[in-house]
Amino acid sequence: MPDWMRTFGMAAMVCLPLASGVCQDTPPVAVHRSQRTDESSLAHYRVGEAYLKEDNLQAAANEFREALNGNLDAPWTAVWSNIQLARIFDATGQHERAVNEYRQAQRTGDNTNGALDEANNYLEHARGAIYIAPVPTPVLTRTPVDPIQQTDPEYTDEARIAELEGTVVVGGLIDEEGFARNLEVVTPLGLGLDEKAIEAVEQWHFAPRTQPPFTIKAAISVTFRLPSKRSLWHLIGVRFDAPAGVARPTFASTLYPIGAGLGPEAMEEGRVLVAIGRLATAELTFDVDEHGVPTNFRTPNASEAVWGPEATALVGQWRFTPGTKNGFPSPVPCTVDLVWGEKELTKDLERQLHDVLTPR
Repeated sequence: MPDWMRTFGMAAMVCLPLASGVCQDTPPVAVHRSQRTDESSLAHYRVGEAYLKEDNLQAAANEFREALNGNLDAPWTAVWSNIQLARIFDATGQHERAVNEYRQAQRTGDNTNGALDEANNYLEHARGAIYIAPVPTPVLTRTPVDPIQQTDPEYTDEARIAELEGTVVVGGLIDEEGFARNLEVVTPLGLGLDEKAIEAVEQWHFAPRTQPPFTIKAAISVTFRLPSKRSLWHLIGVRFDAPAGVARPTFASTLYPIGAGLGPEAMEEGRVLVAIGRLATAELTFDVDEHGVPTNFRTPNASEAVWGPEATALVGQWRFTPGTKNGFPSPVPCTVDLVWGEKELTKDLERQLHDVLTPR
């Protein structure tokens, strides 16, 4: 080997760890899964996924970087490592870095499991200046904990009529005896379920603290599900924007279709989503008029344009008890988040929704 090539190679070997150090805020945790190797992109990617499930975002980001620097033994790990890094940067408010990672994903030309579709959608929204930055939340600074004894949370009558589903995240302290106190809602769901979540957690018991710290900050997830639901449509968020002095409307009736519940324009798109295991999403804004009828529909956000009309057709059949001001009916704006694709809204699907829905 010529001397210049040998010298270049040694210099490159020295620079690699330095370059890696510039990209990483902290060194990765020691080997997290036994199957990880130094070169296998797939192994690093799987470890990154495991860290994500634990909400260890820094360690996950380190593993996805390692996957990009590995041997690409599974070629799709390149585009999906970029996607996962983009999601992490987006979730932590580093939107310029998220844009850069999505652009890197575009350059791969690999649309495995819709990777390019996600990148293109994000970048299109960023260019259109309709992206809304997420509000920092203290959830990531708290330790996720699971109870050792718990009771199911209760539904409110209105939430059951609306068929609202999702997860309320409650923050608080877990004391030495394993009981929660100083509880507050960190991630709300609405329609009285936030208060029901706190009532439930106050009855739960967690593992007692046997060593310091004897009191810890905790993030506690309270899940509201409707196992008997037979529709592929799910309501996962409700927000009323009632003006000052106006009492908000309440849900009087909803209708969710059994089966696909789609018009002919969306059937083909629905078949594709079912085949690849993804969900359709739509954020729908409308006014509840003086008669309790939803009107003036707008679709600020949807996974594809076709889902705006589909969501409108669904919600157009709902009815409300109208909002009131000084005892008289008054129109009130409302925004709902809807998803389509599965009868049961599992935790894994909810995690997917967290990744694809525009943060607010």
